[in-house]
Parts: sequence; structure tokens; C-alpha cells
Amino acid sequence: MSYAKAVVDFSKEEDGELPKIATAVSQLMLVTNATTFPAAPYTQTAFNALIKAYTDALGEAMRGGTDRTHAKNSARAALEDALAQLASYVNLVAKGDQAIIDLSGFPSYTTDRVQSTGGVTFVPQSARWEDGTVSGQEILRWKGDGSRSMYEVQTCTSDPSVEANWTYRGSFSGGRAVINGATPGTILWGRCRKIGTGGEVGGWSDPAQIRTS
Repeated sequence: MSYAKAVVDFSKEEDGELPKIATAVSQLMLVTNATTFPAAPYTQTAFNALIKAYTDALGEAMRGGTDRTHAKNSARAALEDALAQLASYVNLVAKGDQAIIDLSGFPSYTTDRVQSTGGVTFVPQSARWEDGTVSGQEILRWKGDGSRSMYEVQTCTSDPSVEANWTYRGSFSGGRAVINGATPGTILWGRCRKIGTGGEVGGWSDPAQIRTS
């Protein structure tokens, strides 16, 4: 059975092509069809700022110089990471539906692999919370599989055994998710699961608990 996947890896795109892809995603996913993707991990304002930073740095890099090239590469890495997070979220929403992926503006492809929870066997380990640098900010960390995989993160402020109490908070890489807006003094639960390249997901980590500060 074939199903569609939004592309999540843009490392092989030409420098000049990346802003075109990102601009299409900004308009279609974050404005025109925003109701289809209500929990997108970036606002259009934040995402557009990354596009502009990269476009400006790319223009500067054309003048030559090690510092300008380094700045361009850093800005590109930030934009690629944002695109990967947005695409991973699209795949979670679309569940292989080409029509939904098309609404996002992301390029896509199809695969004959069966999409299922069982397609991802890795379960994140050692999920734990740390206090952030400001009030209401908490950081969920976990042990990943050592790759650049994306992980879905959810939080809960009531009974964690009730599935409906969990809220999607975004897709993250690097074994770390910064969660803002927590009410100080409340109990916050967090969990994560690996997202496959086609939007298939693995099992949840054990939930971690913290009293927010």
C-alpha cells in the first residue's frame, strides 16, 4: 500500500532553492491552510524571521569571506531544522494522505512501506525534566537513538493515565524540548516518542514529572 510523505531532509537542496521551499510552506501551511495544522511548531512570524535571516546571510556570503560563509551556514542549519520540525508535524497530521501534505506546501514522495505504529520500534529512554532559565520554562530531555530523528512531545497537567489529557507540544530533535508557558507550582508530566520519516510513530517513553518553577 502506497502512502505519501512530506520531505523532512533539505540538506541536499541548493542554497538558492531553500528560501523558495520555505516561503511556500510559510504561506500555505501557516496562513492559507493554518486550520489544518493548528499545532504547528512555528508561527509564521517566527518562521519568516528564519527565512529572512538565511536570505540575508546568503546574500552576504556571495561577497566572500570565511565569517560570512560561516554565518550563512549557521542560518541555513537553523532554517533546515525548522523545516524538519514542520514537515514532521505535517506527516503526523497527514498520516500518508497526499491531499493533506499538498496543503502544507512541502514537497513530497510516496512509499510502498506500510505505515504503522509498529514501523518504529525504538522507545526513548530516561525522560526527565529540568528547570529552564525563566519562570514557566521547563526542559524535557530524553535518550534518543543517536540519529537526527524527530520526536513528538506531549505534556499533561492532570491524570497522565487518561489519554485525552495529553497535549501536543511540538516535534523536536536532539533529545531536548523547551516547553514555555507552564504555570509555576503545578505538576507537569511529559512524554515523547520517535517519529519515522513517513510520520509513523513509536511507543511513548515513560512519563516524567516535575513541579514547575
